[in-house]
Amino acid sequence: MKKSKTKNRTKKEVRKTNKKTELDEKVDKSIKFQKIPNEKKEKIEEVVRELVGEEAIPIVLYLIGKTKVSEFIIANDLNLEIHKARNLMYKLFEQNILTFIRKKDKIKGWYICYWDFNEKSIPFLYEKIKQNKLKRLKERLEKESSSTFYLCKNACTRMDFEKAMEFNFKCPECGELMNEQNNQRTIEFLQQRIKELTS
Repeated sequence: MKKSKTKNRTKKEVRKTNKKTELDEKVDKSIKFQKIPNEKKEKIEEVVRELVGEEAIPIVLYLIGKTKVSEFIIANDLNLEIHKARNLMYKLFEQNILTFIRKKDKIKGWYICYWDFNEKSIPFLYEKIKQNKLKRLKERLEKESSSTFYLCKNACTRMDFEKAMEFNFKCPECGELMNEQNNQRTIEFLQQRIKELTS
């Protein structure tokens, strides 16, 4: 009987230990990434994606709500090689998304960078990206509306009237005859994107 009680206790202890480990993991995750509103998160992600790239997003999200975080801690917590993490952080710094200070390690003697998220820059950068997109879309719409485009049946290449005339309306890729393309759907798509960005 005593043995079975000991076994039962051990099983209970194991269950408690497992629960504790699961809880610790949840706590660790909540420490790593602070919960922020979706709209704010989407803006931050779009800015980082456009200016630096997808792989830099976790670094920025990690730094929300934290101050002066060592580059080694960032790399460790996000499972990144230190050189990769530094490279991404310097790219984010160049775009004014992150800031840092350098301090000399008293024991090891080398300099360590401590990073902060420059949240104030996000609305400005977001608006700048939006305006650049709008400008490109308007330029494209102007070109699509004022030009006639030609395309071969294999869709190898697409060119305006002047360029197509240079090739005698024959595709330089496959040699097939190029026909006038109906670009109404492209125009409608561009108009819709402009509307979305201006509303």
